[in-house]
Amino acid sequence: MTVSHTESPTSDASPAAPTVFRIPALALSGVALFLFGVTFPVVGAPELFGWMLALPVLLGYWIIRVRTTVTPEQFVSRRAFRSTTVPWSSVTGLLFPKLGWGKATLEDGSTVRMPGVTVDKLPLLSAASGGAVPDPSPVEEPVRDEPVEAESAADVEQDEAEPRA
Repeated sequence: MTVSHTESPTSDASPAAPTVFRIPALALSGVALFLFGVTFPVVGAPELFGWMLALPVLLGYWIIRVRTTVTPEQFVSRRAFRSTTVPWSSVTGLLFPKLGWGKATLEDGSTVRMPGVTVDKLPLLSAASGGAVPDPSPVEEPVRDEPVEAESAADVEQDEAEPRA
């Protein structure tokens, strides 16, 4: 191993890699199946149904493009045709609808959708944001090793002998 004496020791320290939340790549297999289904009407009547080949292409583009990239300073919400960069200091809260992706509520009252971020990914979001988003997971209490008092055989026999009303 070669050590350079001209570089500062902190030059090797790189910032934390951003965490990316996206639609799983397995969704592209659904696009392939959709493309397969669309080919039948296109082959049967190309002049009527040729435009349908654009649908799987657009859907595949959307699946690949849409994501949320999170760093400790900001997050970037990337949608099909535009991106929005939001610093964590301007976020006042997060909203998670029953179905769908989360939304960040900003100081001015507007919301920004966070594609790929769901309630079950909150612990990962908390870690990626550097604590800007608190982790709502319950804290596990350590288990204490206290001896359990064993009932004596006489107490057990006495309890069984007593009639219950």
